[in-house]
Amino acid sequence: PYRNDVALPLTEAAQENTFKLPVCAACQTVQYPPREICRRCLSDDLVWQPVSPRGTLLSQVDLHHSLEPYFRDHLPWPTGTVQLENGAVIICHLLDSHMATGAMVDMQAVIDPGGRAALVAAPPGTKTISWNDVEQGSKS
Repeated sequence: PYRNDVALPLTEAAQENTFKLPVCAACQTVQYPPREICRRCLSDDLVWQPVSPRGTLLSQVDLHHSLEPYFRDHLPWPTGTVQLENGAVIICHLLDSHMATGAMVDMQAVIDPGGRAALVAAPPGTKTISWNDVEQGSKS
């Protein structure tokens, strides 16, 4: 309920098993988090389109505390920061809590229990995953 409607196309993409982000039509900068105006050139001509999901895991941490009831029941929860090849930096869930910092990953958008998209980093070549896979990975 706290998510901005600007990110609704991310949920639509997750329902289609695609990875899309807004891209500025003027300067081609990939936008994350989703926004209404380009962070680079201030154009408002942003188009949601498929982008490369490949990136590098910059850091990772297990959450040991959460105010959200769902996550309180699933702690510790692996999260990380990924820099995509296109330069966007994403804070995300980790499919595998044992991925090493510096590892190549592929981002996937999945539908979380609240019905919205959640971004998940997975080892390259991982088949399409579901939120259930993310839950299982948090227990490994």
